[in-house]
Amino acid sequence: MAKFTLEIEEDFDFQLIGIFSHAKDYRLCWALNQEFGFDLTKEENFTVQLKSVVQEHSFFKYFEEENQLEYFLIGNRSDAGMLIPEEKCDYFFLIKGHYRDSERDSLKKKLNQLKPILACSIIEVDELKSKQNLIF
Repeated sequence: MAKFTLEIEEDFDFQLIGIFSHAKDYRLCWALNQEFGFDLTKEENFTVQLKSVVQEHSFFKYFEEENQLEYFLIGNRSDAGMLIPEEKCDYFFLIKGHYRDSERDSLKKKLNQLKPILACSIIEVDELKSKQNLIF
């Protein structure tokens, strides 16, 4: 009998910005909504199991119908550990959809000017060791 193997290609087609902030997730979310006209809303916590430890991370979502873009604000830190341990940022701002690098760079520049944000940086998803933790 022939043996078949199933290979699954994961889709990492999104932009990612790491945010450093001392603000609580809801305050940061409010600042993003005010500055960019988003409507990021709290969803159920993003749950991931890493090495038999269940982690829950704050999770906010907004869908922009006009440009068919999805925006997510995800906490990197939880009581049980970090979602992406190699990145020391506090939050991830993830954008799914057709979003050019120039738009991402402009967004990063505007994010750096927001009061609750200490700093932010563009993260190259392909270079992350734990990138599979961002699949949802």
